[in-house]
Amino acid sequence: MKHKLLITFLLGFFSLFQREVSGQGTNARTDATQSFCGTTGGFNVIPAAGCAPLTVNVKNLVPRPESLTYAFRFDRSQNTPPNTSETTQDSTFTYQTPGTYTILQYGSANGTGFSQCKDVTVKETRGPRAEIIACTNGKVRLTIVSDDISKAYDAIEINWGDGAKETVNIKTTSTAYFDHTYAGARPAITLKGTYTDGQCATNTNVTTITANTPPPSLASIRIRSVELPADGNAKVIYEGMEGVETKLYIAKGNDDFIFTNQSGKTGGPQSASVPLLDPKLVYRFQLWSTDICGNIVKSPIVSSIAIKQGGLSLDEIIALEWENEPNTDRLMGYQLKRNGAVIFNTTDKRSYEDTDVKCGNTYQYEVVAIIENDVRSYSAPISLEPKTSAPGDITNATVTVKDENTIGTKVELSGEGLTSSYNLVVERALLGSGNYEVVSPANNQSLQWDDANVNTSQHSYCYRFQYENACKMKSPNFSTPVCSILLTTNSPDIVWNPDAPFISTIESYNLQQVDASGNVIDVILKGLSTSHTLDLASQSDFSYRVEAKSSDGNFTSLSNLLNFRSEAIILVPDAFTPNGDAYNERFEVKAYFIKTFSMSIFSRWGEVIFHSDNIAEGWDGNVKTGKASGGYYLYKIEATDASGQAVVRNGSFLLIR
Repeated sequence: MKHKLLITFLLGFFSLFQREVSGQGTNARTDATQSFCGTTGGFNVIPAAGCAPLTVNVKNLVPRPESLTYAFRFDRSQNTPPNTSETTQDSTFTYQTPGTYTILQYGSANGTGFSQCKDVTVKETRGPRAEIIACTNGKVRLTIVSDDISKAYDAIEINWGDGAKETVNIKTTSTAYFDHTYAGARPAITLKGTYTDGQCATNTNVTTITANTPPPSLASIRIRSVELPADGNAKVIYEGMEGVETKLYIAKGNDDFIFTNQSGKTGGPQSASVPLLDPKLVYRFQLWSTDICGNIVKSPIVSSIAIKQGGLSLDEIIALEWENEPNTDRLMGYQLKRNGAVIFNTTDKRSYEDTDVKCGNTYQYEVVAIIENDVRSYSAPISLEPKTSAPGDITNATVTVKDENTIGTKVELSGEGLTSSYNLVVERALLGSGNYEVVSPANNQSLQWDDANVNTSQHSYCYRFQYENACKMKSPNFSTPVCSILLTTNSPDIVWNPDAPFISTIESYNLQQVDASGNVIDVILKGLSTSHTLDLASQSDFSYRVEAKSSDGNFTSLSNLLNFRSEAIILVPDAFTPNGDAYNERFEVKAYFIKTFSMSIFSRWGEVIFHSDNIAEGWDGNVKTGKASGGYYLYKIEATDASGQAVVRNGSFLLIR
């Protein structure tokens, strides 16, 4: 109860103290709020410094104290009283571990609280810790663990056990490990920490090391990436191991490995540069690491990669090829980059044709080989431009009359200089004038272009063509002109203009008969003739056009389409005389432009005495009983015209005997 009252009293005292110093400036107020330690108490600590474990005694110097209390592990920066579990009224305390400790004294005297703090220094006496690696050839490597124990000492004595000793200042030395070689069996190794003033010499513990640990695996020492830039200064990033000497070796192609004079003994990611290499060649890189026992461990091989322009040579296509030597680790694939962005991934191919390029632009390419375990190999970049060649003259073209106001043109392209974008220039002139003018729109990219500003029923037109590629390179000349053919009719003849549709020789004119769907059903060879006579008796529904080809077969002209559809014509005689004089012996009907035909002849009483479905078969004037008697007879003709419409004719005729 008294202890709790004392704490309450001290808190009030502490608050009053804060208020008193609050007017003394910022620094005074800050000091008051930073620590519960006061200056009104008084005690001695014996001893104030020593070796762990250290037992100290405190002697009070405050007269007639009440509730005298100590906290032997007080936080000097603490601005609140310690917990009761951290306090004692004992005057003796033992520190088991090293460090600097604060002893807080507080209590009351003459109705006034007091407090004071003093520090105790406890020095380290535990033995330093170390790790040792032993080799079969007698060599050992000792690594002192860098912890609070080893850092507490001014020096550490290493006794190798065979008479050899050495003292290490762990605070100043940069050596991470210490090597020693035994001629025979390895005795126990001991470590002991020391202080320059000789303190704790009899208290310090000794660490004895007898265990044999085999050399660590060097599998983690491996190449992470190989980069061969355009300047030929290769950059190799690899993972090193602390204390293990690692050398970088190189081989050109399948040659033997040679040392690059690049080495290190540092752990973690390392960088090595190999100058004066040819980025067009392929090199192999390998790490040779020597463990503490002298064994050489070689890392997996990683080769560089070289990219070059491929052998394919086409317009607006950049062909690429690359090569590298087989890697020890499994190759996962390749990434091809254009201007820094990946455009192609493959697991096994070593070539690519880039068609997404435009004439006049320069593109930068590089290849990345992706190898198992996240290893990369980067090629030097190369800059390439798409091929640019002058296009040749257009040598294949067709002109077709489509209707009264439209002529279709079509060209075929071949040769070099052809690009994905272009301008096909089309010029037109009246047949025979020679005054050509451009009729195609700007940047025309249609190889089949329709001219809808013509009058094909009145005129023939000539066209010529020129190709301009994306690099603004044009065909040297316009193509040979191709002219339209004007087909007209003068029944029963159809004729076409005699002017040749080409400058070159005409091979022939072909008259094409076309069905309702536009399919060619018959071709009549006309040679150089410019007319054709129709057989109206055998035809009723037909369409014609004329095709002309140049003698070299490269240019074609197709005329307008003439459509014929005649009405059915049925000619019936009004009499016939089957009297044997070889004149007008049969009742014969003539019919034109019909598809089907049926005729029946009746007696005056309505009896069918003759029937035929063959228009070429007439009635000879005979009946079953013999010759029919003279007089009038009736007929009925049923037919369909070219369009499928029914045609019926009824009438009478006279049989004269």
